[in-house]
Amino acid sequence: MKTIFVGHFAPSCHAMDEASSAAGNQVQRQIIKELEFKCGAANVASYSMAPSPAWPHGPLVSRSLVEGSVAYIGYINLPVIKHIEFAVRLLIAILRSRPQLCLQYNSYLFENIALVLVRLFLSKIALCICIQDIHVSPQVSIFSKRGLRSFSERASLWVARRFNIIVPISDSIIDDFHLDRSKCFVFQGGITDYAEKLMKQSELIPLQDIAVFAGALEPHNGIDLLVDQWITSKIEWPLHVFGRGSLHEHVSLAAEHTGKIVFHGFQPEHVVFKWQCKARWNFCLRYSLGLNERYFFPSKFFNIVCASGAVLTNDFHGIPVSLREHIIVISEDLSDLSDRLTETFELADQNMVVMRHEIVVDEFSWGTCIGKILEMKNER
Repeated sequence: MKTIFVGHFAPSCHAMDEASSAAGNQVQRQIIKELEFKCGAANVASYSMAPSPAWPHGPLVSRSLVEGSVAYIGYINLPVIKHIEFAVRLLIAILRSRPQLCLQYNSYLFENIALVLVRLFLSKIALCICIQDIHVSPQVSIFSKRGLRSFSERASLWVARRFNIIVPISDSIIDDFHLDRSKCFVFQGGITDYAEKLMKQSELIPLQDIAVFAGALEPHNGIDLLVDQWITSKIEWPLHVFGRGSLHEHVSLAAEHTGKIVFHGFQPEHVVFKWQCKARWNFCLRYSLGLNERYFFPSKFFNIVCASGAVLTNDFHGIPVSLREHIIVISEDLSDLSDRLTETFELADQNMVVMRHEIVVDEFSWGTCIGKILEMKNER
């Protein structure tokens, strides 16, 4: 079956910039891999809009590029215009390919419109969308940048109702945006090649008494709470922080305040990988600050549950029930952080790690998700 995947991820030959997400890149490449495995590589074409800050913060023109089986469609890098141009060029590419299935990763207004228009010419095509995050801000002015993005996302989801198959990350998305449940199945996310390598490599490396946080340095990831509590509780073990974001200075100052916080800044995947492999503690925090946690699930969670160290989280929305007893949940204000870190020495059990890995492999596979999509397509 001829299939097209539409995503927003960066070429591996490009340096990661502030618009790119390492976790998002991993997930979308994994989806392509699973599609090629199930449909045959020759039957899958992939198109991506490489993320880039709009001009003048980024280049004026993002040039077209082909990397392996993925075509990166070029565009004039101006706000709104770039999304319209990408959608038009995508529409033309799909009409030329004439696929039976088009799978889009996340919801974008002009792309959704383009795909719905495709069906005017290709009546037998099935449209599928994986909605992994939604940026909706109800309390901001529609004339602000966040307000316009919020309006655009709401409008895109209204258009997405016309898709044949919808794969949201939570039931909240189905309920809050009035999606047709008969078209939907919920999938929180799954493991990627990065996670699988982490699982295999971690088994070979002895753990060191270090903690690792890797992710965007933003309030919704709780990094400010973490470094502040690390200092307040006078924790004796080093915390290694990787990432970039609006709280960069906050973390940098915290690292200057104590030798127990080591700030690495943004680093390539292979560097973060080595630290996560050997860390006794890996963190994944999530708060409804600047986003609604019911509309997101941190894909980095599936990375760190594949490491051998303890997984520490706050009690954020959607933590899988099957994994709860194999991770450590900290209080929302992290006031019990020191006690929970110490507790891991008493709870250290290789069997628990093995069980955690088995659950992730069995229940959180992108291959299973793609299989379900193909099954629903065949039932149309």
